[in-house]
Amino acid sequence: MRKHSKIPKIKYPLLLLIPAAILFALALEPFGFTSAGFLCIFLLLYFTKQLTTTSNWKQTLTSTLLFSSLVTLTSFYWIWNAIRNISGQGVILSSLLFLIYALVSFYKIGIIFFGSVFFTKQRKIKDTYFFLLVLPSLFLISDWICPMVFPVYWGDLFRNNIIWRQMARLGTEVLGFVSVISASLLYLMILKSDKGIRGYLPYLLPIVCFFTINLYFLAETIPQGPTIHLTLLQPNTEYAKREVQENQVWMTKTIQSVYDIGLEAIRNSPKPIDLIVIPESAIPFLGTLDSKDQNSTYSKSFVEITESLVRNSNAPLVFNELVSDEGSRNSFTLLHPISMLSERRYKQILLPFGEYLPGEKQMPWLRSLFPETSRHMPGKLTDALRFQTKTGETVTFSPLICYEILYPDLVRKMIEHSPPEFILNLTNDSWFESQTETMQHAGAGRLRSIESGRPIVRVAVTGLTTAFDPWGREMMGELQTFQKGIGYLDLPTVLEERTTPYIQFGPSPWRFMAVFLIFFVFFRSPRRILSNKMKNEIEI
Repeated sequence: MRKHSKIPKIKYPLLLLIPAAILFALALEPFGFTSAGFLCIFLLLYFTKQLTTTSNWKQTLTSTLLFSSLVTLTSFYWIWNAIRNISGQGVILSSLLFLIYALVSFYKIGIIFFGSVFFTKQRKIKDTYFFLLVLPSLFLISDWICPMVFPVYWGDLFRNNIIWRQMARLGTEVLGFVSVISASLLYLMILKSDKGIRGYLPYLLPIVCFFTINLYFLAETIPQGPTIHLTLLQPNTEYAKREVQENQVWMTKTIQSVYDIGLEAIRNSPKPIDLIVIPESAIPFLGTLDSKDQNSTYSKSFVEITESLVRNSNAPLVFNELVSDEGSRNSFTLLHPISMLSERRYKQILLPFGEYLPGEKQMPWLRSLFPETSRHMPGKLTDALRFQTKTGETVTFSPLICYEILYPDLVRKMIEHSPPEFILNLTNDSWFESQTETMQHAGAGRLRSIESGRPIVRVAVTGLTTAFDPWGREMMGELQTFQKGIGYLDLPTVLEERTTPYIQFGPSPWRFMAVFLIFFVFFRSPRRILSNKMKNEIEI
């Protein structure tokens, strides 16, 4: 008697991509439903299996473009605002640019779809191999080899579950890999099990093991360094187009507003301040570096307010500025008290279309489409910054500017090069005009804190200003977005020697494992008989 699959086939599999994309959005902020992430992966596994039965390249390409578009429209719809603000174009052209971007923005799903169809066309792969070795490996490889304007990893779908996300100690790619394996185990359990509870155990046992590992990570005791008192300013400066750079009234008002909120924070601080933090773009276009360059951004008023805040608090000040140093630089600046010496670190990974225009040399006409795009130069890897607390202890931290928090590899390189006791991220999400975007951006910092084993403090010009401990838990009440605010944070740092498996080994072992599993299954499985051959023909 023929056994029927417990997972029924549907007539139009492409329709599955709609609920999969909706579940993708529900897994991310502001919803953060981990169960939605698992259901999304489950539907993608089922859809990919259906895709391999047709083995149609056109349908595979259609599926890739469709899912990319649906994910952008449901999860990252806020990108439209950024395109409109940066391009300065009307609704019609901005919408057209957004739709073009949507078609290819999540092209990494094509690695999974095309890879699965290719392998099943060439080999007769057992379901167990396909779901537990091939598909999870393709998911990991897609995270690895697919650069994106706004990097999103499969592990990001699970960053809001306090237990499950601890797997990011091994890296976000591993969190995604393990999550896909777990969804695959559930798929196989439904597909194959017909022996009652005993038949479920082989599939549930690995998932229980993953939970046990995560519980161990969650219970880990992390040696602490000194606790410091931070004052975080959120001035709520609106995004500024170039036209306001010459508007003296607007610039003066902005500088005064930042200075006023800084003085208020100093007066009302419940404890002696160890560090004051002003976010990215609090005072746009200007800087404190007195450069002879004709494009110098030097502002005497900027210098005066920063030095005044340092003198009034007798504490170091961190702020963002635009300086001219062999080109335009997005700078993270630390101003020390007493000596009034400044240390600068320049942003290393620039935002495409926001801070530089890809392909501008080859296609100069792109500048007419994106007139607000800056011409910044990237910085280089440098040492962590140091400052002295009120109790006389020296504390080190790694500086990140906005977009850089999205890159695990960058954070790892910085820690390997010069280990810090915490990470400080200055950011500006005002261009997106979306609370969803700023929550998703902040959520990336949650995984960076787990990967690095260090607290991450995020200070945003319009919000979300928050902080995460080394387990990804919030350490302070979030300041409301699009409002002025002041946050005070007693931050327990960690020792510089603190490490995690990801910091020690990086992503390479897991990437090698994924490639090995792909080759193992490919050469382990028998060849498929070509469709144009007779079934009884012997293949030599």
